[in-house]
Amino acid sequence: MSTEEKSPGYIDILIECNFCGGLVPDDFECIKCGAELLEDDPEAELIYVCSVCRADVNEDAAYCSGCGTIF
Repeated sequence: MSTEEKSPGYIDILIECNFCGGLVPDDFECIKCGAELLEDDPEAELIYVCSVCRADVNEDAAYCSGCGTIF
């Protein structure tokens, strides 16, 4: 791989905890307050972030506008 190519990454899906506002991976317990969070919770807000720099991205993005990582 040349130095000009960016490392491939992925879009990580996080859930915002309804109790404390912390962001946690889907289908996990909140690491801040211990509440159980499920991706299919109708009140849960899903947040899509770059796996490398954690910048917000669209769920169908081809690359991160923050760091240039290719998804």
